[in-house]
Amino acid sequence: MDAVTLKSFNVCLLAMTRDRQERTQILQEIEALCNVHEKLTQSSECRDFNRRIALLLQRLEDAGLFRLADRAMDLLASCNPKDLSQCDSVQRARDILERLRALARETLEKDEG
Repeated sequence: MDAVTLKSFNVCLLAMTRDRQERTQILQEIEALCNVHEKLTQSSECRDFNRRIALLLQRLEDAGLFRLADRAMDLLASCNPKDLSQCDSVQRARDILERLRALARETLEKDEG
C-alpha cells in the first residue's frame, strides 16, 4: 500500500469507529429513555422526556438513521405533555419506544455483523 492509500484507509477506519461509537451511544440513550419513561409521574418530567426525544431525533437524522428518526417522530407526535392531567398516550408511547429500541438494536447488530 502506498502512503495515500494507507491514509485513506485510516480515515475510513476512523470514520467507521466513530460511526459505531455514535450508534452505540444512541442505543444507550434510547435505553435510558425507555427507563425514564417507565418512571414518569409529573408533567414537568414529561416535558423533559419530550425534549430529550427531540434531541435524539436530531442526532438520529445527523447520523443518517432515518428509520429510527421516523420512530422518534412518531413518539413526539404521540407525546403531548399536559399540566394537571394524566397522560392519555402512555401505552402508545411505550409501544413506540419498544419498537425504537428493537430497531436500534437490530441496526447496531447489522452494522457489527
